[in-house]
Formats: sequence, structure tokens, C-alpha cells
Amino acid sequence: MTSSKYLVSIVNDILDMNKLESGGVVEQEIPFNLAELLNRVNLGKQKQAAEKNVEYIVDWEQSDIRHMDLAGNPIYVERLLTNISDNAVKFTGPGGSVRVWCAEKYADEERVVYEFGCADTGIGMSETFLEHAFEPFTQENETSRSRYEGTGLGLAICRTIVERFKGKIEVASTPGKGTRFTIILPLKVEE
Repeated sequence: MTSSKYLVSIVNDILDMNKLESGGVVEQEIPFNLAELLNRVNLGKQKQAAEKNVEYIVDWEQSDIRHMDLAGNPIYVERLLTNISDNAVKFTGPGGSVRVWCAEKYADEERVVYEFGCADTGIGMSETFLEHAFEPFTQENETSRSRYEGTGLGLAICRTIVERFKGKIEVASTPGKGTRFTIILPLKVEE
């Protein structure tokens, strides 16, 4: 069962990357509730983190959400946030922690700009690897592939999604201390 799930996730990553690169993602304005989307992402990751004895913290003090009803492509917003938090949990060992937040940075009548963040106390990435972290099929070293399982497409998919939303993604990392992702994403306010 585990092998089947892993194989399905690899196929889905490859299909998603192909669709994103070919321009197959059509800009959509599907109404969605940001709180519900974040709840789905965080509940799944809290369970995964608990199984690894990793503390998963939703940082409400740093979070600030005033506009909940948005329009856009919630499937890709959820995929983006899931990929980032999934990596954080995957690369953080037992006893470590993952902290996530969402803060509204700017809003007018038509759009709202959010900062989504994820910081972990995991294995981190070297400065050399950070230059290539968002390239397809890239992992820091070959032992990562067998130890942590994955295609090396997760961050490439994230970057492509962020670019489609005309947003920005940044990463800071220190080997042995952890990684911090910051995503700035403009979304349309649902009327």
C-alpha cells in the first residue's frame, strides 16, 4: 500500500509539472474560503508530524487573516502550501518542530496579498544547493532520494505555481538548523 501511494505521488508530481510547464493551467476564479483551505492543509500535516514526533505549530500570533472569501485556483494554492509543509515535516527529525503562519500584507477592494510562511528545525540545505533548489528533479544529494523519498519536483512545482499567481517565493536555510520559506501570493477578493 505504501509503495502504491508513493508511486501515485510520483506520477501526480510529473503530471502536475508537465501541466504547469505547458501552460495547461487555466487562470480560474473559483470561490473558496482561505480558512477552510488552511484548515485542510494543517490538519493533514499535524497528523503526519505527530506520527514522526515532530511538533507542528500554527502560529496564530504571527497570523493575520481579515479576508477569508477569495477567488482563484484553490487547488493550486492548496498544492503549494501542502508541498512546502510536507517538505518541512519530511526533513525534520523526531523532536523537531515546524511552524506555519499566514498574514495579510495588503488589501484593497479587488485583491489581497498574503504572506504564507513555513519554518522548520530540520536538516536544512547548503548555500550551494539553494541556488538549484527550485529546479526540477533536484535533491541535495543522492542519499536524500532514498532516505526521504521523492521526485525532486515539489519545489519546482511550488515555484511554477507562485509564478502563475504572480507572487514570490523565498527560502533561507542553514544545514543542520532548518529552513524557512516565505511565499507572497496575491489573490482576488470574492465579491
